[in-house]
Amino acid sequence: MKKYRKRIKQPYAVILLRLTFLFTCSGLFSLSQTTEAQTRRVIPFMTGGINLDGIPDEEIWTKVENFPLVMHSPNSGKIPEQNTDVRLFYDDMYLYMGVSAYYNDPGTITRIGKVRDYTGWDTDWVGVSLDTYNDKQNIILFGVNTNGIRTDGTTKNDLINGFNDINFNFNTFWDAEVKIIGNIWYTEIRIPLSSLRFQGNADKVIMGMTILRAIANSNNPDYGHITWPEIPQVKGLMLFWKASMAEEVEFTGMKSRKPAYLTPYVIGGLNRFYDTDASAAKTDYKIEAGADFKYGITNNLTLDVTANTDFAQVEADQEQFNLTRFSLFFPEKRPFFQEKSDVFDFSFNSYDNLFYSRNIGLYSGNPVRIYGGLRLTGRVGEWDLGLLDMQTAKFEELSGQNFGILRTKRTFGKSYLGGMVTSRIGSEGNYNIAYGIDTKLNLFGDDYLHVKWAQTFDDGADNKIFSVNPSQILVKWENTRIKGFNYEFLLDWSGDSFNPAIGLETRNDFFLKSATLRYGWIPGKESWLNAHYIFAETNVFNSSVDGSLESVATAAGWSFMSKKTTEGLFYLGWEVEDLKDTMFLVYPDVFIPQGRYNFFSFFGNLYTTSPDNFLTLTLTPEAGTYYDGYRLSASLLPGLNIGSGLKISGSYRIDRVVFNERSQQYTNNIFGLRAIMMFTTKLSFTTYVQYNTFSHRIITNARVRYNAQEGSDFYIVYNEGIDSSDRVNFRTDHGNENRTILLKYTYTFAF
Repeated sequence: MKKYRKRIKQPYAVILLRLTFLFTCSGLFSLSQTTEAQTRRVIPFMTGGINLDGIPDEEIWTKVENFPLVMHSPNSGKIPEQNTDVRLFYDDMYLYMGVSAYYNDPGTITRIGKVRDYTGWDTDWVGVSLDTYNDKQNIILFGVNTNGIRTDGTTKNDLINGFNDINFNFNTFWDAEVKIIGNIWYTEIRIPLSSLRFQGNADKVIMGMTILRAIANSNNPDYGHITWPEIPQVKGLMLFWKASMAEEVEFTGMKSRKPAYLTPYVIGGLNRFYDTDASAAKTDYKIEAGADFKYGITNNLTLDVTANTDFAQVEADQEQFNLTRFSLFFPEKRPFFQEKSDVFDFSFNSYDNLFYSRNIGLYSGNPVRIYGGLRLTGRVGEWDLGLLDMQTAKFEELSGQNFGILRTKRTFGKSYLGGMVTSRIGSEGNYNIAYGIDTKLNLFGDDYLHVKWAQTFDDGADNKIFSVNPSQILVKWENTRIKGFNYEFLLDWSGDSFNPAIGLETRNDFFLKSATLRYGWIPGKESWLNAHYIFAETNVFNSSVDGSLESVATAAGWSFMSKKTTEGLFYLGWEVEDLKDTMFLVYPDVFIPQGRYNFFSFFGNLYTTSPDNFLTLTLTPEAGTYYDGYRLSASLLPGLNIGSGLKISGSYRIDRVVFNERSQQYTNNIFGLRAIMMFTTKLSFTTYVQYNTFSHRIITNARVRYNAQEGSDFYIVYNEGIDSSDRVNFRTDHGNENRTILLKYTYTFAF
């Protein structure tokens, strides 16, 4: 990201004029939508409720129609050998779902995972996904596994970016119970209407809905994913969470209750650290409190207010070693920013985005106090709305910052039109404003046109509204089917003055031309392959300043997914890099002089899971020439599921670069070990240990979580960072750079 510049006076009337111009232009796009008359499944309104004990045996269930499920993968369209009885109804308070999942052999029932929001595919699941606004873009999903563990999440952008568009850190209030008796797994799910945001008239509410049953054991004849409605695999894989694939259902007279939740927290602990200016370790004590408040203003709008926000329980970032000359991407892990994150998405190519939440409350990897803020999300008329405003404290040389985001989006069919404005204003008067307009148009069939345009203005630049220099523009045409021929063509241009101070730019001042061609097969029931495709792609980067060539990346390869336990991706690549300046890998010893370089590489990714779900293994080798030397990289990710309550995963990555002509070489190793011990469905212990030979740091993060009930959590968190280099004595306090132990308790009051 470009430097956040200091203040040069700029009339705020100009800024207001630009914002007014944006929304005036957005308002000109009044798009009408015609809907074909169709017969929808009506979810019945019933009174009487149920006894939530896990078994749908009350008389009320017999009055509700069953939903027939069909295989999605690996054998698309097959009628399952084992029955799944699924029924839904609702009353004034809740949406109910009852499931009876039958097994020919009860020995194939897989029971792994006991911690809230467990998302592994190594266990059996049932669930329902709801496109509550019927916008064909976003859904909220609810799932429960055979241990009774609840997982909820949201998706965005109709899963254009695959699993990157799924957020499992979203949590809301709902209940589920399970029972396994003989060869039948029973489930009852109860979702408060107050946990669903939806829009409808006085007579009916229309939502998109998908029902999923997932069977993990590959020895089961119905191994894979079974759905209602039938979702042909020719449309793509894992489409049960794709909003545009959901079936429209109707709720007659459904009315939402307006929720109000107050969640205060208290935190206490100590931090022991070594200050290089002192001869002994120091200890800081921490006692703080804060609160979050959630209120449903209308059926369609939810207000979240946070005060003195703290994220002590969040896991540490994964260590990385950068072999490129561009910024690394670290995902957001803080719950407040992950909830409803789909509303604020304005993404370009790769990880570039007009809003990157890690700019709030983090500075150079250090946490910055967040005094508080608010978030308003939902729908006004035909427009989706997201409003966020947060204030942070002063930290070192960084002044206190106010962050503001306003996002709007109008959906029509499988298309949308949207706009976004962001602001970052320092307490010393420096500011940065960004705004943009984006659209996705379903041209015909599976062909889509994406157009995004954004501009930034700040007090340290020559701001001209009709100049392309402070702009980024993206145009992409893609075909999304997976069977047969499909393609993607992209143009992405970023000017030398484009500077989204609240966003993310992994690369600056570029003009990208990209083309990808694919051909896919779905071999059918007799093949060991579920789906596979070949592809070729080319990416050419030029400077947007002088047009000179910066990079070329070309690759061709094969990707496959078997019907049992293996996935793979293999390709050969050719790259051109034109370095304008010396590139340091390890300063000052290992570097690459300026100049133009050509090099080739091989990349592979192989993922396997044993049929008994005990062992998982991912192997990713990469080798080839590298600038004027060569490179060997490899990642190994083993995982073990031991019983239903212990999951261990390891990670090892090695990067070795050698430049014989300059007698330079370097080898970096990153080790990681994560263990999750799930003692009960309420009590779990998680630990994550990492070691990076580049930074010589050993990082330990350990957490105990007791989830007494929904909205009530007690955490014990231990963090430690140790410098293991030769310059310190590992056995003294000088080696323990930071050691923290914290206790955090939250409790939710519902009104």
